[in-house]
Amino acid sequence: MTLSFAERVAQLDTAETAPTRVDLKLLANLGPESVYIFWEQWQRFSLDRRRHIMHLLAELAEEQIQLDYRPVFRACLADHDAEIRVLAIEGLWEDDHEQMMDRLIQMIHDPAGEVRAAAVISLARFAYRAEIGELSLSAAQRLLNALLQTASDPEQPSEVRRRAVEALGYFADSQEAQALVARAYSMDDIYMRESAVLAMGRSMRPQWFPYILRELKSPSPSLRYEAARAVGEIGEDGRELLPALLPLVDDEDTEIALAAIWALGQVGGSDARRILKRIARSRDEVRAQVAQDALAELDLDTL
Repeated sequence: MTLSFAERVAQLDTAETAPTRVDLKLLANLGPESVYIFWEQWQRFSLDRRRHIMHLLAELAEEQIQLDYRPVFRACLADHDAEIRVLAIEGLWEDDHEQMMDRLIQMIHDPAGEVRAAAVISLARFAYRAEIGELSLSAAQRLLNALLQTASDPEQPSEVRRRAVEALGYFADSQEAQALVARAYSMDDIYMRESAVLAMGRSMRPQWFPYILRELKSPSPSLRYEAARAVGEIGEDGRELLPALLPLVDDEDTEIALAAIWALGQVGGSDARRILKRIARSRDEVRAQVAQDALAELDLDTL
């Protein structure tokens, strides 16, 4: 006897062994009626099984783009478990509809701080789209207002506020947004300063170049890392920062070195290409691969 869709979904929980990736293809490309059936069953699943499935789906969403799990992730934004709501947000990284943006804005007030932070991190991609003119003016204004309120709300956890500062970096023409970036940089909280440096890069405003230059030479590894990323965010306009960036490709901290190598690929130019070719021949396989990827991106830009 052929099982119904509802019965097959229920088996994902009742089976003795945890479902595999193959089993979860059942949840791909669901229409509205199937999503409703899925959600009815899902709410009966054990917490451990729901978490297991969501972790697998998050991996599948990145690896197999031909399988669309977004309807399931959207449904799971309403799950009772905070970890699952975070995974659902992360699984929707390709959903650029304004309705999703508005849903994420609502989730800035989620009961769980980690869900709020995940929502604001996800909103950064909409801030980027607003900056390049891919959002309607009304949507861009809604997003800006929400981020400004979140970044300055003392009731929000520091992690949420700093993620809002990072997203605000994209609003380069907003005086209020850039003022909040400056305020974040002036704080004693090292994490808030890191976020401010990243936001400076995202804004691509020359007024921030001296601050990024200072942090490229910072004794703090985390600030050097964020400064290197900031140079990459600025791209070609950041070539005046190259002399300070170049030493970081040989930084003893691998994460800093990789961020600097990536940034060289974003900035481009003859000096960057020369350094990348040297690193691409390195015996350090990880750094060599990142350099090769950066060179490949430069070559694409010249086509």
